[in-house]
Amino acid sequence: MATVLHFEPPADISAPHRSETPAERRVRLGSRGLAMLFAILSGTFAATMAIGLAAMLFYQGEALRIGPDGCYIGGGPANSVPFGSLPLDHRLVYVVVGLIRYLPVLMLFWQLRGLFALYTRGQVFSRRAGVAFSRIGGWLCAYALAPLLCHLLLSSTGYEIDKVWLHLASVQAFVLGLLVLVIGQVMQVGHEIEQDAQGFV
Repeated sequence: MATVLHFEPPADISAPHRSETPAERRVRLGSRGLAMLFAILSGTFAATMAIGLAAMLFYQGEALRIGPDGCYIGGGPANSVPFGSLPLDHRLVYVVVGLIRYLPVLMLFWQLRGLFALYTRGQVFSRRAGVAFSRIGGWLCAYALAPLLCHLLLSSTGYEIDKVWLHLASVQAFVLGLLVLVIGQVMQVGHEIEQDAQGFV
């Protein structure tokens, strides 16, 4: 009767060193460029967020306004008001709302940077790539749900000015986020199956 033994896979189960194929080289070089792009986008978006939140707190001019349809820079309709004219507690609430609305976008850029950095190192179907995929899907879902959560928060406290919160783009982002999250989970399961198979003799 055959005996099946299970061994822990070695730390490095990659194939022996071999020459890089043209397709692998294209993926690696392209991923390096995309990793740099999303790193730049992450830094730029973080700086923009910081400037925007500081303006919401401290700017007293007429160029930053808010109304029932959203925020405006450089002017706005007659039913909008200067953001600086709001009481401090109102502005602080909208700073929190800004963080909830746009932190998912920043994290999405950062996770995409991490995913393409893994691709640059040849980790295309690894467990870490699956985890990165799942996180990207999760942040897409968070971005989609953020307007609804902010609407519920503001409407319950009486601070709501911008009443436009339901967007088709949010529905699309939520569906896409779920798909990406599931793909990441499938990648992780596939990697675990491969690991288990390599642990048996």
